[in-house]
Amino acid sequence: MRAGPKAAVDDSRLPFRSPKAGAERFAAFCRQYVVVPKGHGARRRLRLRPWQVELVASVLDATPRPRLAGWMLPRGAGKTSLTASLALYDLLLGEEGASIVVAACDERQASLCFGVAARMVELHPELESRVQVFQDKLVVPARGASFQVLPAVPKRLEGLDFSLAILDEFGRMDRAVFEVIVGASGKRPASIAIGIGTPPPDPAESVLTTIRDYVTDHPDDPSTVWREHSAAGFEDHPVTCRHCWSLANPSLGDFLAEDGLAACLPPRMRESSFRRARLCQLVDELEGEWLPPGAWAACVDATRSIPDHADVVLAADGSYSRDCTAITAATVGEPRHVELVALWEPGDGQRVPILEVEDAIRAAARRWQVREIVFDPFRWQRTMAVLADDGLPVTEWPQTAPRMSPATQGFRDAVVNRQLTHSGDSRLARHVANCVVREDARGTRVAKQRQDSRRKIDAAVAAIMAVAAAATLEPAPTVEVYLL
Repeated sequence: MRAGPKAAVDDSRLPFRSPKAGAERFAAFCRQYVVVPKGHGARRRLRLRPWQVELVASVLDATPRPRLAGWMLPRGAGKTSLTASLALYDLLLGEEGASIVVAACDERQASLCFGVAARMVELHPELESRVQVFQDKLVVPARGASFQVLPAVPKRLEGLDFSLAILDEFGRMDRAVFEVIVGASGKRPASIAIGIGTPPPDPAESVLTTIRDYVTDHPDDPSTVWREHSAAGFEDHPVTCRHCWSLANPSLGDFLAEDGLAACLPPRMRESSFRRARLCQLVDELEGEWLPPGAWAACVDATRSIPDHADVVLAADGSYSRDCTAITAATVGEPRHVELVALWEPGDGQRVPILEVEDAIRAAARRWQVREIVFDPFRWQRTMAVLADDGLPVTEWPQTAPRMSPATQGFRDAVVNRQLTHSGDSRLARHVANCVVREDARGTRVAKQRQDSRRKIDAAVAAIMAVAAAATLEPAPTVEVYLL
C-alpha cells in the first residue's frame, strides 16, 4: 500500500474460465486465485465449505437477483475472508466498471475487510499484476473497477453507485448510514448490498433484526434474502450445550477450535455476551446480568474491616434531590476491601443533606489515611471546593464512558476472581443487585433497569469508582521505628 504514483498494470483479462456459474463459479475463483492471508490455512488457496457456498448462492444463484441480503453469523465464522473474496470476485470478474464499497459502524471496522482483500491481492501474482493497491482503495484500471472503504457518515455517502456494497458488522451499523447506502441500490441492473454480522447488544434497535423480521413477515419478497447460523429457539439451553454450539458454528472443529469456544464460557464472558457472539442468539445486553449469581455474596468477609489509619480511597456518587447519595471506601493495598461509609436515600420531594455528606467525608478522613476523594463533579462542585479548602485530596472523576467502562470491567473481574472482599452490608448488596449492564459502541457500564427506576445503584457506582481509583495508587511505605 505504498503512497505515490502506481506502476503500470497488466490490462489483460484475468485468465479464468469455469464451466460453472453463480456460487460454484465464485468457489472456483477462490480455489484458483484467493490465498488465505492468515490464520487457519494461511498461505494456501481458499477452499470454501459447502455452507459458505450456500450463503453466496442465496445471492448469486437467486432469480431474480436480490437487492439486499442479510447474513447473521457468530464470531469465528470467517466472515471477513468471505466478504473480501466476494469483493475481489466482483472487482475482477464482475460487470465492467464494477464499484465495490465496504462500510461498517466505523471506518476502522470497514478497513478490516479492505485490508484482507488488499493482502489477498499481494499474495497472488496474477492479481497483483492487475490491481493497483492504494491506502483505502483497490483499482483495476483496465476494467474501470474499484473497491473502497466508505466513511460511516451519512452526508458523505450521498451519490453512491455501487455494484456490490458490503455492510460489515451491520448489527451495529447506524441506521442512517444503512439507509443512505441501501437507498442507492437500483442504479445498476444487478446491484446488491450484503449485510453481515453478529447480533448486537440492543437487538430491538438494530438494522440486523429489522431485516430479519422483514424477511420473516414477507417470505415471498425476492428483493431481500436472509440466512443465519444460530441457536435461535434454544435460549433456554445452557451455554455449555454442544448441540447449540454446532447449530450456530458451522466452522466448529474446522477452522474454529472447540477449546477456543470453551475458553469464552462464563464467567470469563457474561452469559448474554457469549449467547450473542458465539451462539448468535438475540439477547438484550442492555438489561442483562452484571455479576454471575452468587459472585458478590462469595466475596463477603465479615471478619475483615478497614482498620483505623489504613490507606483508602473514598468515592461519592449521588445527586442533590430525590436520588440517593453514597460514600464508599476501598483499601489501597491488596487484597482490596470495600465498605459502605454512608448512604442517604431520601423519598420523593426530599433533598440529600449536603452538609451531612460533607461531615461524613471529614469523619472518614479523620479515621483513615485518605489518599484520594473522587467525585463525579456534576452538581458537586461546591462540596468539592469546600473539602479542598479543608485540605482534603479531592479529585474530579467524571463518569464518562471511557472512564467507567474499564472501571466497571475491572470491578467485575475482581469480584468474579475473588480478588476483592466486602463486609456484607445489605444496602450495598441491594444496590449491586439492582445494576444491569449497558453496552454500546463506547463500552460497558452499569445502569438502572430504567431511568425512572426506584431501584437505586449509587452505592455500587461509588464502589466501582473507589476500587478503580485505588488501583492506581501504591500503598504508603511502612515506617519502622526502633527503640534504643
